[in-house]
Amino acid sequence: MSVVTVRRIMPAEMDEASRIVGLAFALNPSNLAIAGGNRDKAARIMEHAARTLKLGNTASHVLVAEREGELAGVLKAAEWPHCQMTVREKIKSVPSQVRTMGFGLPRALKVVGGRARHEPHKPHWHIGPIAVHPHQQGYGIGSALLTAFLADVDRQQVPAFLQADVDRNVVLYERFGFRVVSQEAILGINTSFMWRDAR
Repeated sequence: MSVVTVRRIMPAEMDEASRIVGLAFALNPSNLAIAGGNRDKAARIMEHAARTLKLGNTASHVLVAEREGELAGVLKAAEWPHCQMTVREKIKSVPSQVRTMGFGLPRALKVVGGRARHEPHKPHWHIGPIAVHPHQQGYGIGSALLTAFLADVDRQQVPAFLQADVDRNVVLYERFGFRVVSQEAILGINTSFMWRDAR
């Protein structure tokens, strides 16, 4: 098995990292619901969101994983209270979101609003997205990203929070000490909200 190296993202890697997020989430159930079932549109929506709202946000802490000299995975996290967009940031993002999502925007707002209701109102790191390029899955890249980031979180003795709408991801996160603290069906997709106590 090839060695996986995890490190902070470099500015020049933002486009490639965003592309990986889009590809990794093209079949994600919530993204497909937003995109009306169109896989290509789901990938474009997530890539755009990664570039403009997630990875490019100044409050974001972004790690990348390399395997065999190529970017293979991305993990983004933000520390509370910077986990959710401010009203000003939301308003500023509307024009580009309309261009990217079109008629999917109302569905996207339902997802964002539904998830925001579960955000804990106390110090924590909010992790997500965690994305692995489809051709690089199965090599432990997601686990390597989580291991590296959670080691930092544990040094800070801060809790962590994330959400998952894929059952196998819930199982993976449970192995890292997360537990489901609430669930909600958003756009008909069961979403689990998971908490990991400070170590």
